[in-house]
Amino acid sequence: MEIHLNYRERTETVIVPDENLLGILPPNRFNRPFVDLQTELENSRQQATKFLGRANRVLVIVNDYTRPTPNQSILELLESELNNRDVRYLVGLGTHRPATEAELKMIFGTRFFERNRDRIFQHNSTDPSTHFFLGKTRFGTEVYLNRDVIWSEKIISINSIEPHYFAGYTGGRKCFIPGVASVRTITQNHGLLLHSASAPFSLKENPVHLDMTEAAQMIPRPVFSIQVVQDYEHQLLAIHYGDLFTSFIRASSDANRVFAVPVKQRADIIISLLQAPYDINFYQSQRAVEFALPALKPGGIQITVSACYDGVGNDEFVKILQACSQPAELLKMKPPEILGWHKAARLARIMQNHQLFTVMPGVSDDLIKSVYMHPFADVQSALAAAFERIGKNATVYVIPDAGALVPICKVPADN
Repeated sequence: MEIHLNYRERTETVIVPDENLLGILPPNRFNRPFVDLQTELENSRQQATKFLGRANRVLVIVNDYTRPTPNQSILELLESELNNRDVRYLVGLGTHRPATEAELKMIFGTRFFERNRDRIFQHNSTDPSTHFFLGKTRFGTEVYLNRDVIWSEKIISINSIEPHYFAGYTGGRKCFIPGVASVRTITQNHGLLLHSASAPFSLKENPVHLDMTEAAQMIPRPVFSIQVVQDYEHQLLAIHYGDLFTSFIRASSDANRVFAVPVKQRADIIISLLQAPYDINFYQSQRAVEFALPALKPGGIQITVSACYDGVGNDEFVKILQACSQPAELLKMKPPEILGWHKAARLARIMQNHQLFTVMPGVSDDLIKSVYMHPFADVQSALAAAFERIGKNATVYVIPDAGALVPICKVPADN
C-alpha cells in the first residue's frame, strides 16, 4: 500500500506491503465540540471576573511555543477585565529557551502582543534572584517558583490538556511545575519519571504528578484556571474553568476521549510522524517515541519522523547519553541531580527493549548515532532496514500525527 506522509514542508510516499500493514492510526475525529463553546467561554469570563473581584495585581500564566493553546481568544475575552489592573503576563517556559518575538506573537496573537508588549515577561528557570522558596514536598522536591507568583494578589492560568509521556497529562499543575519553577525544582521533580506509573494518562500512582500537585498546593495565592481540550487540528472541543485541580481533572477526562486510540494488537514496527508544534526539535521528539510504545512489541523498532527544524533543543540529555559506552550503563548509575539525566535514562531504558530509528532532517546523523539511535534520510529506507532486522513478516502501524494520540492495547506485551 502506498502511504503519503506529510511533515512540515516535506512529503514522502512510503510503500508498506498490505500483508504487513496492521493499520494507519489516525487521531480521533469529532464533528462538533463537547459543549456549547460560546456559552462556556462567556461563563468562564463571568467566573474570572467574579474571581478577580477587587484584586489589582494579577498574574496571568500562559503556555509557551511548544503547546498549541488558544491563548489569544481567551485573553481577548478577558482583556477588558484586566486592562484597568496591574497585570503581568508570564510565559511558562520551564527550562525551554526564551521565545522569539515571532513566537510571542504566535502565543498571544499579534494585536494582543503589540497592545501588551510591556506587560509580557518570560520565566527564567536559571536565575535564582527571580525565584522564591515555598517549601519541600514529601518526595523531597524543593519548590522554588517565579517571584511574580508572590507579587500577585490573584493568578489566572491558561493551559491545554493533552497526554504527557511521564506526567500523565499536560496542563493544570504543570503550569507551575515546570512552567514557572526553578531548574532545581524541575530537576528534582523529573527525578521521579523512571517510575513505572510515570506514563501517559496515569495520575493515581504517578509520583511526578503527585509531586507537582503537592507543590502547586503550596501556592499562597488564589488561582483561577482555564483548561482547554483541542483535537489534532487544534480545534477547541471543551473548556473547563475554576479551581486549578478540579478543572484539570475534568479536562483530563475529556482528553482521554480525544487522545486514546484502542488497538487490538502490538506491531513489530511503528512509523511515527510528529506534526507542529512538537516537531520543533529532537528534545520534543521523545513525545512520539513514548506515545507509541503501548502498541510496540518488545524488541520492536520505532521509526520516529520529525522535522526538528530548531535542531536538538535542550541538549543535556544528549551529552549524558554520549558520555556512556552503551545505554545500559546509564541505568546502573546513581541518578545525579542534573537536568536531562532522567530523560536520557528513560530513553536508555526504552533502548534496552526496542530499537529507535529516526528520520530527522534537522539533526545530524553523527549526533543521532552518538546517542545509540539509527538515522535514515527517508522513511522508506528506514522501513527497509527495519524489515531486514526483524524479518519479512514484520507487522507495521503507521501513525501520521504521533503527538495527537496514544494507542492503547490491552493485550499483554509478550503476545
